[in-house]
Amino acid sequence: MTAPRHALRVIKKSARIALRRSPAWKVGATVRRRAASGLATGRSTLVDSVLMPAAHGSAARVQYAAVLDGHTLNLNAVLPSGTPADGSAHVLLVSGPTRLRAEARLRQDAAGRTTAEATVLLGEEIGGLPLGTGRWTLGLELDGAAAPVRLRLLGDGPPDYAGPTRALATCPRTGRRHRLGLTPAGQLRLTVAAPLPRAEVLRIERSFTGAKLLFALYGPAAGTTGDPRPAVELVDQQRRQLLHHDAEPLPGDDTAWRVTLPLGRLLAGTSGRQTLSLRLVPGPRGAKPLDLGRHDHDLNAPRKVLTPPAFTVRTETGAFIQVKPQYTRRGALQLVCTPSSLGST
Repeated sequence: MTAPRHALRVIKKSARIALRRSPAWKVGATVRRRAASGLATGRSTLVDSVLMPAAHGSAARVQYAAVLDGHTLNLNAVLPSGTPADGSAHVLLVSGPTRLRAEARLRQDAAGRTTAEATVLLGEEIGGLPLGTGRWTLGLELDGAAAPVRLRLLGDGPPDYAGPTRALATCPRTGRRHRLGLTPAGQLRLTVAAPLPRAEVLRIERSFTGAKLLFALYGPAAGTTGDPRPAVELVDQQRRQLLHHDAEPLPGDDTAWRVTLPLGRLLAGTSGRQTLSLRLVPGPRGAKPLDLGRHDHDLNAPRKVLTPPAFTVRTETGAFIQVKPQYTRRGALQLVCTPSSLGST
């Protein structure tokens, strides 16, 4: 990369940082939060004042709905007045001609209302419902003496998470993504998306002359790198390639790999701070390179929690380099390498 292009990149990055720290950005974030809160309040009013009365007893009011740990649907809904609590019920998921059913539990709450509760495992591979990709509309089916009674599920959608954690949308076992939302008519809907290729960092093994990076491949990436071995590329901010090395398989795990990073040799003669990135080349099915990054999580502020400890390596010239692993906002692993004056020769 030429000097003018590098200078332009530095200017753009500095401008983005300054914008995020500016009072105007904080005001914008406050406005967005208030708008979201107002939208949620208006949506709740619409459901309770318009949609539920218009349903004429053919809908249940969703109190809580969320997909937790990436593959478990949790649901709680209030049934129409007069519904007995001693019957049986099922959650109904419909996508085109396909209908799937999962058991639900009926009970009476403290206010005397009949409610339905369900915990549904999603994914045939893990013993749950065989959901295919696409949109699934959710409802309830009450088993009656004459014929089953079907109720629509109307609600406000999944809850907001203001604390340190949030719901995990991606299944750690299958890689499929599950997102709850609402149809234009306010009915609860589950969208299932195909897994994305992921290269997740499992562990960083440190040594005095470098490090070994253990990572695992999931989704489309896992099925395309069994033979030959996946190649890992180490590049600096100018996109100069410092290392191109085939990873070694880890015994007993077809998806896990190890790559050795001889930082002591690669950083010999380094006089300034360098930021290094790791990526899988080529990407799955010949796509663009795939960044090696953090594992899926349920944290709202992962950069403050999922940062591995820094360590020091000794270069071939006798100098010492402090290596600080960190993750970008998009989740890619970076190694920030800073020469140290202590102990250098």
